Amino acid sequence: MRRLLIIVLLMLLAGVGVIALIETDPGYVLVSYGHTTVETSLWVGLVLLLLGFGLVYILLRGVGGVLATRGIVSDWMSRRAYSRLLARCQMKLDAGEAQWVVDALLEQRPLLAQELRLLARARDQLGEWRDVIALLPKLRKQKVFGESELAAYARRAHLGLLADSDTTALQAVWAEFPVEQRNDPRLVQDYATRLLENGAGGEAEKVLARAIKRSWDTGLVSLFGRIEGDDPARRLKLAQRWEKKHADDTSLMLCLGRLSLQNELWGKARAYFEKCHAFSPNAEACAELARLLFSLGEREQSAQFYREGLLLSQPNLPDLPQTRREVKQIA
Repeated sequence: MRRLLIIVLLMLLAGVGVIALIETDPGYVLVSYGHTTVETSLWVGLVLLLLGFGLVYILLRGVGGVLATRGIVSDWMSRRAYSRLLARCQMKLDAGEAQWVVDALLEQRPLLAQELRLLARARDQLGEWRDVIALLPKLRKQKVFGESELAAYARRAHLGLLADSDTTALQAVWAEFPVEQRNDPRLVQDYATRLLENGAGGEAEKVLARAIKRSWDTGLVSLFGRIEGDDPARRLKLAQRWEKKHADDTSLMLCLGRLSLQNELWGKARAYFEKCHAFSPNAEACAELARLLFSLGEREQSAQFYREGLLLSQPNLPDLPQTRREVKQIA
């Protein structure tokens, strides 16, 4: 309050001083332009000058406001066009027209997160696996997908790349994969399967043995039992070492049974298949037991396992009434 009074007092004193100055010497301002002359006192001229500056300031602010409004309108129109593009891309993807989406989005620079999401989906839909893999760093950097969804895209792309590779390029393509992908059991299984299909059993054995040593996986163990070729005794010996830690693993018992068959060890094969069946009855173990017992001349027991395996392979049969004769035969 005291400070305000001091300010008011100073303003009053300044006003009195200005009035005294005007009365002492009002001065004058003369403005001449062509044949027109305007003369006024200095103080009136100063007031007019200040008013002029004020008007110019207001005018400039008005012009700036108009330009800003035009910018807002332009930005709003751009956003509407962007939204329409995204909506149309989504519609095209749902209709299976992924190539249209790729062509449309590649005209945009730079690609924002939502555009990258649509582009990744389109590339994935087209099976352009190398392009999907090339997008992965950007997708991760901009956090377009969660980690699980991003991992699914990466796995699908690498699986697709393996599936599209011919025999000569298969191992070179695998060597290009990052360590994270080459340690993925699902990818290792797919790669080893392709190697076996192409007659590269030796390479498949190395790949599977390394992967199983690194991380136990029943799918890889089962596939190891399907390897054929040189030195089956070496493979059996290796798999028997695994038995020390995984003696109750049904996949390992099935694998050991098949490797025993390759070494013509009929009794061991039968024992391993029976262990597998005892741990968890399944159609595959029944089929192996059935054909082994048939070859050993035990036809009746072989037939029983064939029947059991057939029923296990069709677990969702409806519960329908049977004739007494059929029930007796099945029992």
